[in-house]
Amino acid sequence: MQNAKVKPDDCTLVNVLSACARVGALSQGKWVHAYIDRNEIKIDGFLATALVDMYSKCGNIEKAQEVFSNSLKKDISTWNSMIAGLSTHGFGERALQIFSDMLADGFKPNEVTYIGVLSACSRAGLLNEGREMFDHMVHVHGIQPTIEHYGCMVDLLARFGILEEAEELARMMPLKDAPVVWESLLGACRNHGNVELAEYVGEKLLELNPEDSAGYVQLSNMYAHAGRWNDVMEVRKKMKAQRVTKEARL
Repeated sequence: MQNAKVKPDDCTLVNVLSACARVGALSQGKWVHAYIDRNEIKIDGFLATALVDMYSKCGNIEKAQEVFSNSLKKDISTWNSMIAGLSTHGFGERALQIFSDMLADGFKPNEVTYIGVLSACSRAGLLNEGREMFDHMVHVHGIQPTIEHYGCMVDLLARFGILEEAEELARMMPLKDAPVVWESLLGACRNHGNVELAEYVGEKLLELNPEDSAGYVQLSNMYAHAGRWNDVMEVRKKMKAQRVTKEARL
């Protein structure tokens, strides 16, 4: 396109920046940003979002924040990208501050916003903040939780060993989406030594996904860790009956 002297429009630049973000091509992304500045192209809306996303995914969160701060016209996607980037890089409190600024600017959060916010709380171990955000999402903004929202909250609660509450939350999920979160909860039960709840969670996981080896393996490992070898054998018998084999890890 450059060789043909064809000037790219905003859509072209957004697509190129998205490609750079997907493969972590920071130097190429910087070149596109320099092209934008050199040609005095206005950075706002989708273009600002693409730059924030590119810098965040390429590991330069400082530059992402700079682009975000300098963008005078942000849309909801720009705010979401900045929150997600800060969450990914472990800046949970900063992500919540951006969320607060977004509300103050009159923007209404959507499902994607809350995935970033709850993920930030989970990664940073912000328990009270996570509970508050989840409650606001449902009861203030009327957003129906998805598997991503439930997964963040279950992970956050499990980190603090609040396993019963995490299990109650997991039971609220649609059954088709549940196995991956139940599997995570089973691992948390093992880490915190809660064998009784692990048995229930393990049985629930096998009920939901009887052909997946992960639940059998985790439950078997938990029993082995507790020295309950008869139960280990029972799990292996169930695997054999279901013709489930342990998947090799690459």
